[in-house]
Amino acid sequence: LVWKPDASQVGENHVAVTASDGILETTQHFNIMVYGATTGGSSDSSDNSNTPSGGGGGGGGGAAPDENADVGDDVPSDEETTQPNDGDNTDVPSKGFTDLTNHAWAADAINELAERGIIKGTSDSTFSPSANITRADFAILLVRAFGLKSDNTENFADVSASDYFASELAIARNCGIVGGIGDNKYAPRNTITRQDMMTIVYRALQSLNVGFGDFDEPQYEDFTTVAPYARDAVSALISAGFVNGKSGLIAPLDYTTRAEVAVLLKRILEYTK
Repeated sequence: LVWKPDASQVGENHVAVTASDGILETTQHFNIMVYGATTGGSSDSSDNSNTPSGGGGGGGGGAAPDENADVGDDVPSDEETTQPNDGDNTDVPSKGFTDLTNHAWAADAINELAERGIIKGTSDSTFSPSANITRADFAILLVRAFGLKSDNTENFADVSASDYFASELAIARNCGIVGGIGDNKYAPRNTITRQDMMTIVYRALQSLNVGFGDFDEPQYEDFTTVAPYARDAVSALISAGFVNGKSGLIAPLDYTTRAEVAVLLKRILEYTK
């Protein structure tokens, strides 16, 4: 059995292998993490500590969050590739990506952020817009976009000083915009859910003194499925127009794609400039 993944399969993939002798049959289920060419090595693995089984996507055991956690212990993650790391020096000119045809709604945001050096491609000519973004790479984007700084280099227990995201993640942590999943861990290589993404963005905007005023619960039928820790963030960002529904739903447990992040950041940067 040979499987060669393509760019659309970067991220966590569920695999089921069935063996049968014509009478008896058994099936083994497991997950395979596929990394993009610019995102770490194939030997790296996600600990899945914030992606328990159920909801949208991957399996694995859940870890109870701490008081300031970004995720709940019943929260899975979202979609396909990851944001390239700091070691990716791909210089992608504006409007140079060739894989945005089916993401016209995000093309302007992607090209603008790439031109400004905030976001990078997964190759010289591709962006992988439908790929999922990891928790570490999302933190990197916020640090870049908002120009966050911190002299404190204290980091999470599951982040090595040699990790490409170590510096930005330390800044995000010490600026108070990421809280981890509990036990001083962040699960940096796990993909990030929409509700966790909104929680972190909400904290970042609060740290920048961006006011939201009064906001009401959004009128989406699945709002009740949003974790309690994320409800204010989800309500505030939707009320402010930073985040829209997804096929008529909030889809809080769906993973966040690279295209979605680009559009969100462009809206926020336009609002805060």
